[in-house]
Amino acid sequence: MEEKEVDLRDYINMLKKRWKIILIIFLVFTITSGVVSFLLPKTYESVAMVQIGRTRDKLLEEPFTVMEIFKRKPILEEVAKELNVLTTQEKLGQLASKIKMKEKSGLLEIRGRGETPEEAVKLVNGVTAVLLQRHEQIFERAKVILEEYLASGKKRLFEIEKEINMLQKKIDELVAANSDAKAMLARGYMDSLEKGRDRYERLQVELREKKMEESYGTVSTELVIPSTTPESPIAPKKKQNVLIAGILGLFVGLICAATVEYFEKPPTVH
Repeated sequence: MEEKEVDLRDYINMLKKRWKIILIIFLVFTITSGVVSFLLPKTYESVAMVQIGRTRDKLLEEPFTVMEIFKRKPILEEVAKELNVLTTQEKLGQLASKIKMKEKSGLLEIRGRGETPEEAVKLVNGVTAVLLQRHEQIFERAKVILEEYLASGKKRLFEIEKEINMLQKKIDELVAANSDAKAMLARGYMDSLEKGRDRYERLQVELREKKMEESYGTVSTELVIPSTTPESPIAPKKKQNVLIAGILGLFVGLICAATVEYFEKPPTVH
């Protein structure tokens, strides 16, 4: 216990003796952090929320796919053109670093950063515009494919209907002939007629479902929450930086003070 009290007194004496070292290092760290934080350019962030469209209850593109695509050069070049920015490799790299996306509550969140509030909003609007244009093209292609399928289905319905009418006419003629041989042949046609009617009904149901999908399961991508002008920067976080630097400065100061005290302490005589 006595040894512990001696050690504690040593520490207190060391702090009293070396307080200038601790204070100087603390001030160097905090002042440097404050100056650097003040000189660093401000960063503003704007946010928009987008609802990805659907075709036949399937997303036009999965959110993860969108995130990956907007890291690639072709799409970044489109965004750069939308913003009237140079499409050099360096500029595209800087552009990619300022765009953040993630899925949130079933929506796609688009974040854009800039050195001014206007730059942040402009970036988000540019990314959103490119995404909406891209999905509009996908949406239109899907509609065309569906319309072509429905038109082809109607044509097949017409052909099956013609086949049914032809079979019915042949059956009527064979039955009217009042012949056993022709009656057997008529029964064969009846089997074909039944199969034809089944195909006709199945195709009708399928086309009706596709038509319902077109009406109720297909929606285009839309901007749900537009970007707004940020009022304050998100970086640099001056108070946080100074606080961390201050804590680190105290820690380094204590270590330096203890080191100086150790090397200046006279050797113990036995």
